[in-house]
Amino acid sequence: MRYIEPVKSVVLFLLVMLSVVLTFLIWTYTPDYKYIEKNEGKEILIKPQKDMEDIIRPYKAVYRFDEKFTGTVSNTTMKEIMQTFKGWNVFDLVPINNSLSSNYVNEIIRADKRMTIFFTGEVPFSAFNTIFQFTDKTLPETTFNRMIIDWSNYDNKELTLYYISNNNQSLFRSHVSIPNMNQFMQEIIEPAKKFEAFKEIERGSYTSLYLADTKNESVKYTYYIEDITPELFKNVLFPDANIVQRNVESATSEKYTDGMSLMTLDTNLKSLNYVYPAAESSIRVEPSKLIKDSFEFINEHGGFTADFRYVSAGANKNQIDYQFYLQGLPVYSNHVITRMTTIWGDGRIFHYKRPYFSLDMDIPFEKEIIELPSGTEVIELIKDSNSIVLSDIDEIVRGYNLITQNQELNIFTFEPCWFVIRKGTWIKLTPEVLGGVKNGLE
Repeated sequence: MRYIEPVKSVVLFLLVMLSVVLTFLIWTYTPDYKYIEKNEGKEILIKPQKDMEDIIRPYKAVYRFDEKFTGTVSNTTMKEIMQTFKGWNVFDLVPINNSLSSNYVNEIIRADKRMTIFFTGEVPFSAFNTIFQFTDKTLPETTFNRMIIDWSNYDNKELTLYYISNNNQSLFRSHVSIPNMNQFMQEIIEPAKKFEAFKEIERGSYTSLYLADTKNESVKYTYYIEDITPELFKNVLFPDANIVQRNVESATSEKYTDGMSLMTLDTNLKSLNYVYPAAESSIRVEPSKLIKDSFEFINEHGGFTADFRYVSAGANKNQIDYQFYLQGLPVYSNHVITRMTTIWGDGRIFHYKRPYFSLDMDIPFEKEIIELPSGTEVIELIKDSNSIVLSDIDEIVRGYNLITQNQELNIFTFEPCWFVIRKGTWIKLTPEVLGGVKNGLE
């Protein structure tokens, strides 16, 4: 009996020590995460991903030779110009003027031995830094929509670059040293002497327009259209596609929701509209970050399903727009949607609107050659009309009007015609718009 108390004490001590050891092990335990790590799903790519230079691309180039203009809107030439920029090291980027007058802009473009490339949207310098390299460590948080390349000093293997912003009325200048200047002259400048003649359309105290002075033969295309299955977008846009509910609202409308966000399809317009209300934000995002975030969001799921190009930025709304192009010309339509729009929210996408179709194949025997009037003829028709004021026009472009020839069979026709761009909207030039004048615009 005399050993009972000592034994109890030893047992109690051991239990206390065991409890301490177990507590310590629990507090310091680190699980082997490799066994419980979440298995990531396979990356979803709707179409192949693209590079920034595929999305930021000029639509027109105008050259000045001995007091004459030549120019082109050729898609091939635009690609060659952008490819030429690859590898350029651009230095000494400095502001020259922050209150540009229209007459000064016209004089800069009008100077001899200069080429001007036109972008539809205002391009941040940092976004263009993915195309050629600025040696400046810090780039200005501003934009440009015209780039002028001055080759008058080519004997010294140096080019002077000017950047004009219509929105900001600003002018920047930089330089680039090109060891292979002869190659640049032979591949970019010399061929331009044989491009079609362009004419400067002066507009008093407004910036000039530059249009081809010759008639143009364009091809009318008919394509089979491929619908992109909404399930792909559902899997891309919703964090957990398994809980998404689909609801057919009508013969032309479907809705998908997970309770937090909503995706709506309009089968008439071939449009997809996605909204995540919780991300709505009034905080302005800088243009450089806005374009980068928008591009990466779309490109991450292969959302550039055709030749879409950056055309505008609404900084106050954090909005970026991309226009559908065919054969290097913009496509507009009253029948289906031909533009992608992103609105950035609080750290993520807030609103995403886009077409959910892509081109399948063209129908060769449906091709037709259409002769369009020259740009200068269009100007005369506009001057003679009472419906459009020339000074109100931002640009006049050749493009395609997309019409649904057979919606059930997904057969669409792309009709070449002239468009007026005014305050971000397009107007198809027809005899009715121009006051009933028979002019061969259609």
